[in-house]
Amino acid sequence: MLVGIAIGLALATVSVVAFFLLSGDTTAAETTTTTVADGATTTIADGATTTIADGATTTIADGATTTVTIPGETTLAVTIVPVGDPIPVADLTMSANDIGPLDFGTAANEVLGRLAATFGQPTDDTGFIVGNGSFGECPGESIRVVRWGPLNIVVKGEPSNATFVSYRLDLKYGGITSPTTDMATLSGLRVGDTVGTLETIYQGYVIEYVVDQDVGLTFELRSSQSDALPLLWGPVDSQAEDALVTGIYSPDSCDQEAATG
Repeated sequence: MLVGIAIGLALATVSVVAFFLLSGDTTAAETTTTTVADGATTTIADGATTTIADGATTTIADGATTTVTIPGETTLAVTIVPVGDPIPVADLTMSANDIGPLDFGTAANEVLGRLAATFGQPTDDTGFIVGNGSFGECPGESIRVVRWGPLNIVVKGEPSNATFVSYRLDLKYGGITSPTTDMATLSGLRVGDTVGTLETIYQGYVIEYVVDQDVGLTFELRSSQSDALPLLWGPVDSQAEDALVTGIYSPDSCDQEAATG
């Protein structure tokens, strides 16, 4: 009996400690509830700062998604809050400055919320990390990359002021049955089209094929030879007419910053 009482007290203590370690200000309207490994349930309010068992601190921004791993416990995830009505895929046209109504420079929570309303919850989310340049950001910048199938959305800044800065639609990320593969450029190019189709659609433009050290062989589309930045670019299997365009990227955000001074 004494052993049973001791175990009960220990479990109660673990539940209380887990609650106070994970709980924050619960007065906000938007909250997310999670169950940790010891069976205790806690509610964390948007915008609250919570201290996790290993001593790390994280801030959960309104409408943002973050993942926190607690040693020995389950993973805590906050869902992207959908914003507005779904956007027809035909309206999500890719250009050098936007995806349809989603312009570069728009608040990250708004863009991610609109995409969540359109495609559901993302298939992957890095949370805010220090970038190394692999998604076109300047190394050392704070970025977050959120993925729906092959579509990667890059936002930059701190959680409270991040903005949409670029995208990469690339079949190498999988999800070929995702509705995002139906997205097209303003002129109608889609991933999976051939290089011949690319050259026909953009026959009035300058198309160059260059090797990017991270991406491999790519096309770069410009209005003229004098343009510093491509309007669009992305990986291709080869320069053969029947080779496939496997990705469509916007200009890298670091290059955009350099071009605008």
